[in-house]
Amino acid sequence: MPEDIGTIINKGISTWVRNLNIFIPFFLNSIVEGIISIFFFGLMAVLLFASQIESGMDLEALSPEELLSMFGSAFLDNIGIAVVSFFVYYLLISFIQVFFRAGAIGMAKEANEKGDTVFSDMIRYGSKNTFRLFLTTVLIGLLFLIGIVFIVPGALAVDDLSLFLKNPESSFEAMGLLGIGMIIWVLYALLINLLLSVVPFALVLDELDPIEAVSTGLGFFMDNKLSAFFLWGISISMSMALGLAQHYLGANLYLSFLISLISLVVILPLTTVWWTRFYLDRTGKKLYDHFELLDDPDEFVKSY
Repeated sequence: MPEDIGTIINKGISTWVRNLNIFIPFFLNSIVEGIISIFFFGLMAVLLFASQIESGMDLEALSPEELLSMFGSAFLDNIGIAVVSFFVYYLLISFIQVFFRAGAIGMAKEANEKGDTVFSDMIRYGSKNTFRLFLTTVLIGLLFLIGIVFIVPGALAVDDLSLFLKNPESSFEAMGLLGIGMIIWVLYALLINLLLSVVPFALVLDELDPIEAVSTGLGFFMDNKLSAFFLWGISISMSMALGLAQHYLGANLYLSFLISLISLVVILPLTTVWWTRFYLDRTGKKLYDHFELLDDPDEFVKSY
């Protein structure tokens, strides 16, 4: 008999407490992304400000407004190189993210099925699923971009964007149409996020290709709508609560760092364990249960 969502949450917490090392993929992802971002933006700054540096201009003496203006001009003067560089940066960051996410899902699978997981599980599942999960992420990203059609009528109504930005009151109708389009796009993005929330887990846990993962994930959601929506709501609410806390406490560097750490060490690993257990349970997989082990250890061992 499938577990109800309350049981999944409770047993998921027990599994997470037993396997706190599931935070490692998220922590490593944050570190690697940070290093790459520092290197990339440092390189971009050198490339864009190369002429100013060669002329002996003291960039430190400029105000933030002057630096921003200079950066904008340099960006437009090198728009081709800048766009290609940002595209390569986005692909690299996305590839790194899916490697660690696949690794985290794999660790959660081992923890839910066997009771324990180790660092090598992250490497094994990450290496095996990264490319397929990357293609799936690109596919889902394209589905999100389709929502841009909702803001096209408003964008066309605005006509001259520069004049509109200087004087938004000049066209209340266009502004309203654009605002409605943005709201619909956000709602559309949330709907896609909800409907396809299980897709990465289906891909890694059942080793599916991208199209199969999207189809299977959508079908899984339709078969478990209420439970999936409830778990999705909990996951989104936890992330939003931390995001709001970080926004209002952003001026305090230590508290902001603590909130980020809570997200990496608690929220992301825990929700990954929940979604993994949810998918494994509803697809009929045998799950580790320490209560069963205590009740009848011999029978539990035989089942494996």
